[in-house]
Amino acid sequence: MATKPTDLVYGVDDVPPLPRLFALGLQYAILLGVYLILVVLVARAARLPPDQTTSLISFALLAAAVATSIQAWNGRFFGSGFLAPPVYSAIYFGPAVLAAKSGGLPAVAGMTIFAALVEILMSRLLEPFRVVFQPVIAGFAVLVVGLQLGLVGVSETFDVAGELQADFTADVGVALLTLAACVGFSIWGRGILRLVSTLLGLVLGVVVAILTGVIGAPTFETIGAAAWLSLPDPSYLSFGFEPALIPAFIASATAATLRTVGVVTTAQRINDAGWKRPDTDNIARGIVGDGLGCLAAGLVGAPGQSSAASLVGLSSATSATSRAIAFAAAAFLVAFAFIPKVAAAVIGLPLGIAGAILVFTASFLVVSGIEVMLVRGLDLRGGFAVSIALFIGLLTQVKPAYFARLPDWLHTITSDMLTVSLAVAVVLTLVFRIGIRRRGSADWQATQDAHAELARFLTSEGKAWKLGEDLIARARDAAGRAVDDLDRDGYLASPVSIQASYDNIELAVTLVYRGRPPPMPHRGMALHAFHHQESAASSGLASFLRDAGADRTSVTTSDDNVTIRLGFSA
Repeated sequence: MATKPTDLVYGVDDVPPLPRLFALGLQYAILLGVYLILVVLVARAARLPPDQTTSLISFALLAAAVATSIQAWNGRFFGSGFLAPPVYSAIYFGPAVLAAKSGGLPAVAGMTIFAALVEILMSRLLEPFRVVFQPVIAGFAVLVVGLQLGLVGVSETFDVAGELQADFTADVGVALLTLAACVGFSIWGRGILRLVSTLLGLVLGVVVAILTGVIGAPTFETIGAAAWLSLPDPSYLSFGFEPALIPAFIASATAATLRTVGVVTTAQRINDAGWKRPDTDNIARGIVGDGLGCLAAGLVGAPGQSSAASLVGLSSATSATSRAIAFAAAAFLVAFAFIPKVAAAVIGLPLGIAGAILVFTASFLVVSGIEVMLVRGLDLRGGFAVSIALFIGLLTQVKPAYFARLPDWLHTITSDMLTVSLAVAVVLTLVFRIGIRRRGSADWQATQDAHAELARFLTSEGKAWKLGEDLIARARDAAGRAVDDLDRDGYLASPVSIQASYDNIELAVTLVYRGRPPPMPHRGMALHAFHHQESAASSGLASFLRDAGADRTSVTTSDDNVTIRLGFSA
């Protein structure tokens, strides 16, 4: 059971007093609303009329409320149970724009629903696809999303489409000031100011835009004409499907899954003073919750949502990680959805300011991607894989005409930078894994120095393979306890041969001996029920094998030769 850290004022299970809950919920609702910029840009790409865009924004607010509540739900099948609100994500932005341009908003809706189902499916594939869900691939996906979003943001910030218009200088000036404010608060701000730098930069940009006339009378007239209270009109909503964009949305769903793994793991660590390792079951439920949030967005015609690391960081900085805050924020989002003036204000935001926010967000994604890629170090194999993949991905932006001339069947992969980059990175990673496993072995003798010898062996091999101290300690303790139990309970008829191997994903410690096999552990076995004279020992050893700290355990036999394999995820 998680132990509440002493620095948290309101832990995940606490409920703040009503006034503070009100203030914290409003803060998160406003921050979530900032990301509606992406919904507006997708609507513009789909050439949606203003009245229908207003309805889309209102329904997008409702979908955000649903997604926030689902992720905070501590359920058996979905929801991480943490304050980890999803936002309209840059991960889905590129493919959503492609869908909007090729099939309008119906295509955005249908393809987002498809991506949501893919992400939900991936929650069940974390274990068999560990080679894909490793840090170098996860970080690379986030890096490419950042580059992709940054290119769009820079184009809007510098008003590339309107460089010959009379108000070009004012538009670009306001956009650059917005970007400078965001960056300034992020670098020189302290505490909460740093974490809400996006919101502060946005507010400053809007104020300057009003003072300089970039936001003028037409915008105010539109906001003034909007009703104070109204039900959103769903008549704009319909669904389509673009088969050519399937790879692009699968790539985005993969990137969203990888990001959710990181966000939920961070939330676990923030909320548990005794945290040691990720809770994979909780992560899987978080991925399902993230997918359901994306599904809610697709059902209202909006681009996909995904968990926001910045908002989890904000919860830590404010010492308030209560899931009740998520439900309060959801209540505010629902209220905003029925106030058309809110949607009109979002739609009236100048493109230059939106572009500046995109550049700022993209910069964080690029940095975050690099950090994730380097979490275990980047060896030569991984370096070649991501470098070549990045070069090919960038080529889709530099020479799009080349890819347009390729065979039609290749267009489904080459139409999107993230898709082609991630595909190449995964393929090269698999190819470069040939011959990657490194091995070492030693014999265990039942002597007084046996534990020290085992510790020296695993420590020596671990350092040679650049393994973390925690991983080495887990393997050393689990293997030592296993051999002690086997020896004490009379399972051994020979010394134990210990073999260790590492393939950049898993450290495997294999114990080989002659003798009797131990009982296989399984979930639900009644460890307290003893049916024969060795039941206590058998049950205890099975319990150990199940709870030894190994992520995977297997026992195989051949005649009187027994092999126990303990697998530890790196």
